[in-house]
Amino acid sequence: MAYSIHALGDHRKPNAAPGGRYPPLVTLVVAIPFGVASAIAYGASTAVQHSAAHTGTGEADPRGLLRLLRDPRWLLSIGGDTVGFALQVVALSTGPVVLIQPLLVLTLPVSLAVGSLLDGTRPRPGDYVACLGILGGLAIFFAALGSPGTGRVPSQRAMVLTVVIALVAGGALCASVWRRSTALRAGIYGGVAGAWFGTCGVLVNASTTEFQDHGIRGLLTHASGLVPLVGLTVIGGLGITLTQISFQVGALAASFPANKSADPVAAVILGAVLLHEHVPVGWPRVIVYLASLVVIVIGAVRLAASSSDSADRLSRAQ
Repeated sequence: MAYSIHALGDHRKPNAAPGGRYPPLVTLVVAIPFGVASAIAYGASTAVQHSAAHTGTGEADPRGLLRLLRDPRWLLSIGGDTVGFALQVVALSTGPVVLIQPLLVLTLPVSLAVGSLLDGTRPRPGDYVACLGILGGLAIFFAALGSPGTGRVPSQRAMVLTVVIALVAGGALCASVWRRSTALRAGIYGGVAGAWFGTCGVLVNASTTEFQDHGIRGLLTHASGLVPLVGLTVIGGLGITLTQISFQVGALAASFPANKSADPVAAVILGAVLLHEHVPVGWPRVIVYLASLVVIVIGAVRLAASSSDSADRLSRAQ
């Protein structure tokens, strides 16, 4: 028997009238292409961003982070991230978080392709298999998920509590590995940043709903708009910073798979718990979800390793 994860806490109002704010066809036609385009934009900037940020010393370097502000390659990659975020906002404003956020794992195949173009190498046969694994894992997840419908706007208290818990738990986890191996630190930093980005997906959804209901004034003057907007600014900014630190500390193969795996997991859980989007559960479905995640992670590790090799070769060529 399948069950559904239900939301906790009070809700201001549904995201939509019965049947959904947007007809299902509109949701698919608008949200999914924009979600895929967002992943492409993010992926196009990743290889260059890692090449610019990676120090090879295994240590975080605050001065190195400041130097990135003068690196044209890094600034260009941040421009790509900005475009990706804008496309993601459109996708999340028209589709459910539990459907849109997992599409970001497509960043990995795109990153491999861009890295190959930059250094003039061709992907290896195993890389194509890894791409098929990621696509297959996504297809399995979406098939098990079914139609998540539209959710509800979470209460301000629930959003504040979520942001605080995410920051405290993430900060404690990062502190716990401060003196550990570079691979472990890069993986934990990347995973925490990914979980924060998944949280951002929920906050973006809440912010865009407030904007659609009350316009820019409601977003900037109402507590229901300010709370997710401020939370998004804080946790998003820290997530970007922590991602750069993870790039400094270790290879892309350690940080990026953790980042892109934790992101959809956090988004799906919070989308179900906070936004009340329909995520059917039960042992058969949970097993399928976990199996799809394992397949995606294995493919992500393989592609990240290839992308890291490409970025290292490009860095040495500069």
